[in-house]
Amino acid sequence: MKRTFILILVLIFSITETFACSCIQTNEPLSKKVEKAFAQSDLIISGKVVEIKIVNKARMKSSADPIIYKFEITKTLKGKIEKEFIEIASETSGASCGYKFELGKSYLVYARKSTHFAKMTKNKFDFVTGLCDRNQKLNKVDKKELRKLKKLNCRSEK
Repeated sequence: MKRTFILILVLIFSITETFACSCIQTNEPLSKKVEKAFAQSDLIISGKVVEIKIVNKARMKSSADPIIYKFEITKTLKGKIEKEFIEIASETSGASCGYKFELGKSYLVYARKSTHFAKMTKNKFDFVTGLCDRNQKLNKVDKKELRKLKKLNCRSEK
């Protein structure tokens, strides 16, 4: 009886599908990658993480739960933001395509408006970002990318 139970458990766990985040990488030039990311984003900023809020305080948690990162905006490269600070949500874990920002570090952040986390955040919509977006530490950003973003922003404002 004990062997049968163990065998059933092994079978159940061996046929369970596992999903993980997978970002498609292309061999396109940097300028094309930046153009695509610009087009897909509602907001692009450079800013410093000043606060991290864990939304789900319950015992049952998921890697897909949102974490809200509060940024002090240094520069807005796309979008109309009249505030000094902005909150941007991402999944808790990279396994669910979440991007982990570090407190006190500065980043280039690509975000879009979404209702994905609205039930948990109680917002009409949130700005969200993820692992597959072009987010990166500001000191690691290629200067060509910043120049391209500036040009694209100038064109979109006309």
